[in-house]
Amino acid sequence: MRAVFRSYFTYLAALGLLLSGCATGPEPSLVEARAEPVFDGLRIEQGPPSLGCEPRAHPVSVLVLHHTAGSLPSSLEILQGKDPKHKVGVHYVVTDEPKPRVIRMVLESMAAYHAGKSAWGPLEGLNQHSIGIEVINYDGNVYGYSDAQADILFALCSEIVRRHDLRPWNIVGHSDVSVGRKVDPGSKFPWAKLASLGVGAWPLPDDVARSLARDPDLSPDRVRGQLKAYGYAVEPGDPGLRLATEAFQRHFRPAKVDGVIDRETVALLEALLLRYHGDTHRRPALTP
Repeated sequence: MRAVFRSYFTYLAALGLLLSGCATGPEPSLVEARAEPVFDGLRIEQGPPSLGCEPRAHPVSVLVLHHTAGSLPSSLEILQGKDPKHKVGVHYVVTDEPKPRVIRMVLESMAAYHAGKSAWGPLEGLNQHSIGIEVINYDGNVYGYSDAQADILFALCSEIVRRHDLRPWNIVGHSDVSVGRKVDPGSKFPWAKLASLGVGAWPLPDDVARSLARDPDLSPDRVRGQLKAYGYAVEPGDPGLRLATEAFQRHFRPAKVDGVIDRETVALLEALLLRYHGDTHRRPALTP
């Protein structure tokens, strides 16, 4: 089986030299085009190339997950970036229609136009710093993701994480990096499942319990600082804090996404900062 996939990805290498990435971009490297899957069931197809990209000027340090809010055909059409007023693109599309697979539209060596106005920690304009993955789902806050999608997402994400040495806290949703502007991939996205398999961040239950037992500080100024320390861009005033809290909850407390600062939300936030940075006052570095 492994030999079959090596042959398949050798074929993709040749095909990628002709079709992949931006229509006017540089040729992909053979190393990138031959990247092998994490497990034998991963299938990567070369999709229609996207105009929604540009040469990459910064190394990849963030992985951004999205939902498409549309069907596979309509999403592939939009993500080709043909509309000059809405030139979007993405590196990969994950679908289970009609069977689980990954469709590549932009090479990782290019910066795809998938994040728009965005920020994470000290970084602004995440397109240049990230890889984008779109998952076929009409609304990830309403509709769940299939087990097949979760499995193939894990395989794809873990390969990307391995090759770019990404940190767990930098595996984020569009709603994390575009606070108040985007709500995808939504509260139904399988963040906890992916993190349990080693992709992305998730708080340790014992740390959450200890924080709850200490009766965490819910003061707005402290919570604002903690959200910023983890990576969220928090606009001034109560509305900005509420939107950032809502974005955090959508990722880490999906059962109740209301923007209200409560004990559970703060306990989760403190546990994340403790697990991935060791304290709640300094922010984790975005790069290794």
